[in-house]
Amino acid sequence: MQRSRLIELLAKKKSGGISLKEQFELSKWLQENEDDRNLAIQIDELFSLEYGPERTEDDRKGSEKSWDRIMKSMHPESSELPVLPKRPGIFTWRRFMHLSVASAVLLCVAGTGSYYWLSARKEARTSQNIVGTEKGSRSKLTLPDGSHVWLNGDSRITYGASFGKNNRELTLTGEAYFDVARDPNHPMIIKTATVTIKVLGTAFNVRAYPDEKTTATTLVQGKVQVSVNHKKELSYVLLPDEKLIVQNESGEPAAFHDKHPKEEEILENITKIKIVKTDTIPPEAQWTRNKLVFANQPLHEVANILSRWYGVVVIVQGNDDMMARQYTGIFENQNIQSVMESLQVAGGFTYKMKNDTILIAP
Repeated sequence: MQRSRLIELLAKKKSGGISLKEQFELSKWLQENEDDRNLAIQIDELFSLEYGPERTEDDRKGSEKSWDRIMKSMHPESSELPVLPKRPGIFTWRRFMHLSVASAVLLCVAGTGSYYWLSARKEARTSQNIVGTEKGSRSKLTLPDGSHVWLNGDSRITYGASFGKNNRELTLTGEAYFDVARDPNHPMIIKTATVTIKVLGTAFNVRAYPDEKTTATTLVQGKVQVSVNHKKELSYVLLPDEKLIVQNESGEPAAFHDKHPKEEEILENITKIKIVKTDTIPPEAQWTRNKLVFANQPLHEVANILSRWYGVVVIVQGNDDMMARQYTGIFENQNIQSVMESLQVAGGFTYKMKNDTILIAP
């Protein structure tokens, strides 16, 4: 990877504008290249020191040292670093802007535009951390406040540098299971395109894929409050083993909507049900135990789940009766061929698999 591409990806990450594909490109490269991994650590250190919620004199000195290390990493062959204006004992926004301009010039010389770096400076106080999974993969992570999050395939969470200090707000796209550390003074706020969830300490599952028709919140233990984004007065409290299903307007993120539905339409599109579970966690969260679960789901939903679980493309061709047939089952540690054979018997369809594409037909 060229140094200009590396700096571009690092700047995109800091600005919150990195895609999942680029995130994995960056992660793979940093895992295999120790020197560039050190550069990434230095950039993270600089942003953390400069944009932390409480900036001390030690932070000021640390950010200056981090800046020097970054400059040397970017231009190891040069002994001359940009001359930066200094005022004894002062490291103000104005001086940091000079640093940013100097870095932008260096990036331009390296063949990378300054847009993403300047965006990173502008957005550094908000969206700094992005963690995502590709289709066919799942991941578990621990947030700065000690909360645990399991991410299903093709999912992403974004949270700011002050998460766990001044607030506990994050944004979710896709599906995640949360085991939230209790902090009465800082409730966790989880934002999706359709709903916002407020919680102090509990365990629950959220499925909010932008290309699906619904957003579902399933509570395992504790208590959460779920609000509909474009109708804040519509707020629902969930108790253990309850599930709230909210119809998305068009399967697109809320930012793309130009109009909101009428209140009576919203009420018709919200369903609150009681979950019947035969295990310690409901079927909706069994994926955290590497169990693939279908619970009375039509074929098009089954196709979406298979696509994200195995990282394949599933194409369904069939009549209305075939599409409406519902499937229920649990598969543990089974390959895609075994699952498709079982579904074929239950659904009476045929399928063909070529490379990473599956065609389902009558």
